[in-house]
Amino acid sequence: MRCKGLKTGLSLAAAICTGVSRAEAQEYCVSCSEPNALYRCIIENARPGGGQSLQMLCVTTMAKTGGHATCSVKRGTVFECDGQIRRIPWSAVEAPPAPTDQSNLPPPPPPPPAAAPKSDPQKPPQTMVDLAKQANEQTKEQLKQAGDNVKQSAKSVGQALGTATKKTWDCMTSLFTRC
Repeated sequence: MRCKGLKTGLSLAAAICTGVSRAEAQEYCVSCSEPNALYRCIIENARPGGGQSLQMLCVTTMAKTGGHATCSVKRGTVFECDGQIRRIPWSAVEAPPAPTDQSNLPPPPPPPPAAAPKSDPQKPPQTMVDLAKQANEQTKEQLKQAGDNVKQSAKSVGQALGTATKKTWDCMTSLFTRC
């Protein structure tokens, strides 16, 4: 939209009339784990639209560049975020991630360890995970035994009920001579 009749010396008014807008930025506080870190993610020149949400852009970028297992946007205001400032261009929302110079990035995380061997149920657990696994296995076994006991009890009750019913029927049909 252009204003008509502006004089040459009114550059400020011309800028306002031509619709020049300033660049906006969107900020999020992102908390990551393995390794633990806190970032103040700033998306420069942010505007509506794009392929993914701005929060997701911050989370995925921080996880990839920092080699973190998980990242999430922290609740609260960004002004309470005391993390490293990381800037991301808004163009990264639509464009595929550009190759980055790998020399300044931290080394990638080590591969996950191979499956741990089964722990001996007689040994005391070494970690809380081992304790939870052991408790889960014991609970599973106890539930199986309880189910088997209920089936056995139901079978015995059924047999006893059948026997009592047969005896009662025999007694009644014999006009109470075989009771």
